[in-house]
Amino acid sequence: MKHIYSIFSIIFLLNANLCLAQDTTAFKPSGKIIARGFMDYSTGFGNANDQKGFDITRAFLGYNYKITKSLQTQVILDGAAGKTSSDGLEVYLRNAFINWNDNNFNINIGLIGLMQFSVQEKYWMHRYVQKSFQDLNKMAPSVDLGISAEYKFNSFISADLTLTNGEGNKKVKKDNTMRYAAGLSLFPTSNTIFRIYGDYYNKDESQYDKLPDGVANAEYKDQYTLSLFAGYQDKILSGGVEYNKVYNKGFIDKKNYDGYSAYLSGKIKDKWRAFARYDIQDSSAPDNFLTPWNNLDGQLMMIGVEFQPLKQLKISPNFRNINADRAKAEQYVFVNLEFNL
Repeated sequence: MKHIYSIFSIIFLLNANLCLAQDTTAFKPSGKIIARGFMDYSTGFGNANDQKGFDITRAFLGYNYKITKSLQTQVILDGAAGKTSSDGLEVYLRNAFINWNDNNFNINIGLIGLMQFSVQEKYWMHRYVQKSFQDLNKMAPSVDLGISAEYKFNSFISADLTLTNGEGNKKVKKDNTMRYAAGLSLFPTSNTIFRIYGDYYNKDESQYDKLPDGVANAEYKDQYTLSLFAGYQDKILSGGVEYNKVYNKGFIDKKNYDGYSAYLSGKIKDKWRAFARYDIQDSSAPDNFLTPWNNLDGQLMMIGVEFQPLKQLKISPNFRNINADRAKAEQYVFVNLEFNL
């Protein structure tokens, strides 16, 4: 592992030095403040009649500094990344990385955003309304400490490799686990993408999922993830279909879950878009589990519109139906808001 990091570091530093030598006379370093927030108001109906109120789900504040044409660094704090036991907001370090992008290479080192579902988010287009499927169903962290490298061979194919700790940005620590990931993206036309992604997460006893009540033992194995995605995007339409599966969740053999997500967003007039989405998820468990372990199993249906009066502001009233497998169906009306400076 040390050799892999050493090779990446040497390549990165050599190219960075070359870029600095070439660009010092023509390029002027510059920086910008990053400020982004997601807020919403929701009210439930029927079985969720007592669920209503305001919430804030993202509050980014950070800074990006472009050192050369190909080298930049970024630090972001997230003030709404989690909640304390008393429902107070917690602040986390979201990003702290160096990025080098040149000659079809894109390399990130540090606390980086992952490509496991970031591509899908771009085609979903409404991240401030709802997380993409893998993120919503806690299949993987969106940020982690490590290194990623992407290379674009030509206009038809690109590949990416990622090596991270595996726990995400809220549990940054050294242990015996590492997550190894690889993705391949194909672009048969300028508007179309087909992508396959997989990762391997080696087991470590300190990371095992807690066993449910009544279960005394389990067989432990390494965890794997598979993701398949097809998407289309032009000036009017954007959408995609994806399938995702996690094998041996929490390193417990046969504790698996998977699901599908399909979504479509279309421009209906200037400053207005309409969108719809359908998710379905299911899980399986070892034979000695007495009850199902995943309360997220079931269906999610969404429909809504988006109004963007300013470049920095989006507003979306939308309706959601959550039809859980092991609970009563719930219906909500949301009004979501994003500001992005």
